[in-house]
Amino acid sequence: MKLDAHVHTYFSGHTSLYPLSLIMKESYNTPEGVYRRAKARGMDLVAITDHDTIDGALTIADRPDVIVGCEVTAIFPDDQVKVHLNVLDISEAQFAEIDRLRRDIGQLMPYLRHQRIFTSLNHVASRVNGQITAAHVARLMPWIDALEIRNGSRLAAQNMTATALAGACRKVGVAGSDSHTQRGVGRTYVVSDRATTREAFMQELRAGRIRVEGAHGHYFTMASDIVRLATGFYQEQIARFIEQPLQWRRHAMLLGAVVGLPLVTIPLALAYAHFVLEERFNQALLVDLVARPAGRLLEAA
Repeated sequence: MKLDAHVHTYFSGHTSLYPLSLIMKESYNTPEGVYRRAKARGMDLVAITDHDTIDGALTIADRPDVIVGCEVTAIFPDDQVKVHLNVLDISEAQFAEIDRLRRDIGQLMPYLRHQRIFTSLNHVASRVNGQITAAHVARLMPWIDALEIRNGSRLAAQNMTATALAGACRKVGVAGSDSHTQRGVGRTYVVSDRATTREAFMQELRAGRIRVEGAHGHYFTMASDIVRLATGFYQEQIARFIEQPLQWRRHAMLLGAVVGLPLVTIPLALAYAHFVLEERFNQALLVDLVARPAGRLLEAA
């Protein structure tokens, strides 16, 4: 069985990048669209892991091949460093408690362990996680079940760092596309050769009897996603113009966006700059991890 364990829809809300956060969403995928694309690409199971919500996943949760998940933004309260944790196969009641506790990682992690919720650390070597250091990693290791060792939106070098860390700390390695558009859905995934049901797959995942397959990220995939996100934005605005012709503020925003359409080349340049910064962050984290004696990380795990 195959599962892309990290996918987003429009339920993830607006992007965190200012000033785009005022107008643009993290994703324009629909849950149904993700489901159909994942199945078309050979996924036996489908998971939706939106940022800090399960509302999107719940719209298709009645299907036996759907796993309700969430990408939880968890915070170290002492320095406000944020990390992204993937939790899979959760109930509405469990999510409500996770959402209540996530602003204090010291309270959240024991709850996840007590509930036996499968938890992985996403894209550990990415700036998206904030200024994470070896010290933060060491604090997380005793509590997490897995590391995302292949992320379809991150550089191969970043995924190699995660793979090495998972091996050193004896953690399960998982994979997901981290796709915010339909382009990447089902292109990076986890495989279980033995499982034939959703429940059996989760058991194999916990036991580490899985492998990761699929694509890494690079500049061209991000550039493609930026264009697709921009297309989704314009489609949404045009639909609102047709449905609500008297909403002049929205129309003014659409007009401004159309005038600025040639500026779409700027985000493409920013995609290159983003990966340059990602590579630097990856190198800095590697240096920090190497500086910390391996035994101490293993001890923490």
